[in-house]
Amino acid sequence: MPNIGRRGLTSSLLAGLAVGGRANAEEVWPQRPLRVVIPWPPGGQVDKYGRPLLDAMSRILGQPIVIENKGGAGGLIGAEHVSRARPDGYTLLLTNNTAIIGSVASNPTNARFDTTEDFTPIGIVQESAGLFVAHPSLGAANFDEFVKVARKSPNPIPFASSGPGAAASMAAEAMRRHYGLEFLEVVYQGGGPRLAAVLSGEVKFTMFDVTLVREHLQAGALRALIGTGPTPFRELPNVPSFGDIGLTEFDFRNWQGLLAPSGVPQPILTRLQEALGEAARSPAFLQAAEDGGTVIFQTGAEAQARIERGFRDIRQLQGRG
Repeated sequence: MPNIGRRGLTSSLLAGLAVGGRANAEEVWPQRPLRVVIPWPPGGQVDKYGRPLLDAMSRILGQPIVIENKGGAGGLIGAEHVSRARPDGYTLLLTNNTAIIGSVASNPTNARFDTTEDFTPIGIVQESAGLFVAHPSLGAANFDEFVKVARKSPNPIPFASSGPGAAASMAAEAMRRHYGLEFLEVVYQGGGPRLAAVLSGEVKFTMFDVTLVREHLQAGALRALIGTGPTPFRELPNVPSFGDIGLTEFDFRNWQGLLAPSGVPQPILTRLQEALGEAARSPAFLQAAEDGGTVIFQTGAEAQARIERGFRDIRQLQGRG
C-alpha cells in the first residue's frame, strides 16, 4: 500500500518523541480536538447511535470531537479519507460494516484502501438486525403477500440500498434467491435519502433499523415485512425473521464501530479503547443503541475477526448463482 512507509515512519517518530521526552503518549494525549468522519450523509443509522457515543467520548477525553459527515460511493469516500490520515489518533472513522466491508467487497476497483491493512478497529459497539419495510402501494400487508406480489409482478420490484455489498443489498439478494424473485436495486447515498425514497413510493421496499422506521409503521406509511435476524423483534412478534424462513447461513446484522488509520501508537490506541468502552456504557448511548439493537464491545482480535468474517460472508453469497 502506498502509505505504509509513511505510517511506519510517523509511528516511530511519535514513539521516539514520547520516550525521548520521558512522557509517554498515554499522559500527553489528546492535546487538541479530535475529528471523527461518518462516511454517510446526516440522518442515518450511524448518526443515530454515533452522536451520543461521541458526546460521551468527548467528555471522557476532555477534548471536543468534531463530527464530519462525508458521504459518497457507498461510504468509500469518507473511509478512504480517514485511511490516508496521519495515524496520531486525531482523525477517526465512525462507521457501519457497509462502508468498510460491503462496499469494498462489491467495488474493489473503487476502494482505494484495504480495510484489514489500512485500519485498526478501536471497537465495535452495537449490532442490530434489519427490518424490511414496504410502501403501501406495493400491495403487500405482510411478508407472505410480499412474496406473492413479487412472483406475479411482470417487472422486477425496485428496492433501495446503499450500494452492492450493503446489508440491505445482500439480505435482499439472499431473499431473492431463496424465493426465486426478481428485484431492481436502486442505490442511494445513505439512510436519509433511502428512507425518503421508500416513504414517497419512489421505490417499493428497503431494509432499515427498526428504530428509524417505527413511527412510519405506526402511522401506516410503511408496512413491516421481515426481520433479518435469527428471531423476530420483540416489539413485532407477528413479523417473521430470516430464522423463520431458514436464511441463517450468513450474518446480515448491521454493526457500528470506531476505527483508526493503521499505525496509531499503542498507548493512544489503548486510551481510545478505554474511552470508547466507557462511552458505550453512558446512559444516552445505551438508550439509543438498545432501542432495537444490542450493545456489544468487541476490540482487538475479536473485532478484526468479525471484519474478516463479513468479507467471507459477502464473497460466498456473491459467488453463488
